[in-house]
Amino acid sequence: MHSGGKTLHLQAGHYCAKIVTVGAGLAELTHRGRHVVIPHKPEEIPLAHLGKVLIPWPNRVAKGCYQHNGKRFQLAINDPVTHSAIHGLLAWRDWQINQQSKTEASLTIFLPPSYGYPFALVSEMIYRLVETHGLHVFIRTQNLSDEIAPYGAGAHPYLTCNLHPIDGCELTLPASEETGSERDFTTPRRIAGTSIDHTFRVLTPEVEWEVRMTCASQNITTFLRSHQPWLQVYTGEKLARRGLAVEPMTCPPDAFNSGTGLIYLAPGETHQMHFLIGSE
Repeated sequence: MHSGGKTLHLQAGHYCAKIVTVGAGLAELTHRGRHVVIPHKPEEIPLAHLGKVLIPWPNRVAKGCYQHNGKRFQLAINDPVTHSAIHGLLAWRDWQINQQSKTEASLTIFLPPSYGYPFALVSEMIYRLVETHGLHVFIRTQNLSDEIAPYGAGAHPYLTCNLHPIDGCELTLPASEETGSERDFTTPRRIAGTSIDHTFRVLTPEVEWEVRMTCASQNITTFLRSHQPWLQVYTGEKLARRGLAVEPMTCPPDAFNSGTGLIYLAPGETHQMHFLIGSE
């Protein structure tokens, strides 16, 4: 046991992964010995929510305050810069190992009701390495409460081309409402000095979309694929721009207040989201 909880090791073909139980986090993913996501030492507290799972909301709740069913709730402010509640309640909790094999691990956790979020949830994270595809990630959550619970989910991996600076990488993003802007990467182009910290609304989430980053000098391409309607992209200034945060999300920032994309989990209902990370 260390500050990251326990470390789980997975391997399938040329893929290797390390999962930490704190935050059910992805600490490392390599393919043929090269980094696919920015890694962190399992025993260290990672910067910038590296690899963490974001439940029961991704991104931020403005002022940590929201209303549900006519009642006002106050969450703890844990992002003083934006004065908001950021990335849910489970990123720094120690998850329990449900099962593990050479290629797959399942972790579960119970989220009890609290003053700011008075709903009981049970969540499961499944990491499955497939030799020919990469790392499949499934996030499943069931509402154990006797009333409807507002809910959102996401994850916080940072794609990297073996830690090469992203300025020299070519980026492709799915079609979004940013067409024609500086953030439009639907046609592949170099990131260069572009700075991004933006939520993209994917235009066709019913079709699997892909974020793709290629570094010609390293002869490596990394990708993340999903069906989620929202995508947060951040050029990783806090991590010396060695990778790109690619966060598939079920809803945009402050969905607890706007209601946009918010999931209303009925008692006993289960929600699942999936994404895939790999390399070519």
